[in-house]
Amino acid sequence: MQYSWQKFGLLSGLLVLLGSCAQLGNLEESLAPDPDLIEQQEQGADSSSSLPTDFPAEIPLYPEATLIQTEDKTTVWAIADNVQSLEAFYRKAFSETPWEIVASPATATDNLLEIVARTSDLEVTLSLSEATSPTANNSDQAVVGTTFVLSYRTLSTTGTNDPVPTDNANAELPTQVQDLVDLQVFTAADFQADTVITRRQFARWLFKAHNAIYGDRQNQQIRRAPASSKPIFTDVPASDPDFPFIQGLAEAGIIPSSLTNDTITTFRPDAPLTRESLIAWKVPLDRRQALPQTSLDNIAETWGFQDAAKIDTRALQALYVDFQNGDQANVRRVFGYTTLFQPQKTVTQQEAAIALWYFGYQGEGLSAATARSDRQTSNQNQSNQTTDTETNSPASQNP
Repeated sequence: MQYSWQKFGLLSGLLVLLGSCAQLGNLEESLAPDPDLIEQQEQGADSSSSLPTDFPAEIPLYPEATLIQTEDKTTVWAIADNVQSLEAFYRKAFSETPWEIVASPATATDNLLEIVARTSDLEVTLSLSEATSPTANNSDQAVVGTTFVLSYRTLSTTGTNDPVPTDNANAELPTQVQDLVDLQVFTAADFQADTVITRRQFARWLFKAHNAIYGDRQNQQIRRAPASSKPIFTDVPASDPDFPFIQGLAEAGIIPSSLTNDTITTFRPDAPLTRESLIAWKVPLDRRQALPQTSLDNIAETWGFQDAAKIDTRALQALYVDFQNGDQANVRRVFGYTTLFQPQKTVTQQEAAIALWYFGYQGEGLSAATARSDRQTSNQNQSNQTTDTETNSPASQNP
């Protein structure tokens, strides 16, 4: 009997031991890394595998950022963190040697921010917008969080910025570009077709192109802002070389500002120009009237853009008017046929020049070619009149 009890006790002990081992196995499984999480981390670590071949290795990358788009020295990234975390990371990274922050305007009310940092031979611009964060419906790579743009360009120690320009003074320029060069909107040496244009540069070109094309109509021209004007934008002081153009456009109501009841205090002059800004600034000078109210349904019925919900309200109004302009619509002339507007996509100098070549609405308009021809004719007439005056002047009488 005692032997039986001993066997029973031994058997019970074995069962307890086996149960403990099973629980230990379950504990190991519960503490093991999630395979899905490991896969996501591996995918995040691979995000740099599709970086452009010329992407500078010294540019700091936000931890676990996912690369979602690349184009012309511009990369678009997505992270799961908020804007504040992203800003803090890059302010710290760009404050360390060899980086130097050269432009860092305060966050604007439209949730946009730009930080421009440089080394001795590289310039990087960080721009971001909470409004452009991708959603699960946009792409397979979309995540919930924040998207931001890192654009870069190399700086030459000889004073010539990348891309290295060709001798544009001797190169053959597209006809539309040559028309604008002849109208002194910009010089051939300044024009780099595939380089992204900044907001200040486009404002200057817009002002000059419009006034040059309407050169013989003083009452239709935009007035330059005098240096005595109180600056509308905190980042464009009167001492800024482009102040007369940017301030002038704002005072004319072409560029949104506090004067147009927009809660905007900064212009962000060195930020890349986006498609929606190009349309929002250019179309008012085509129609020459206040833009009408519109809706997403109007855009769906006209342009049919799949990403209409991402477009700024002012740009939506401009797009609706632009559609009514037929083949002279800026979207058609600049971007061709498309079902995606991509409002935050940057604009090249070539695209900007094409947009500025023509101003007008529904058949009533002027082109740079017409203005160029009129200017040449006027100069020729003046030359002929001078020659005729000299020819018909009375000969001096000899005593």
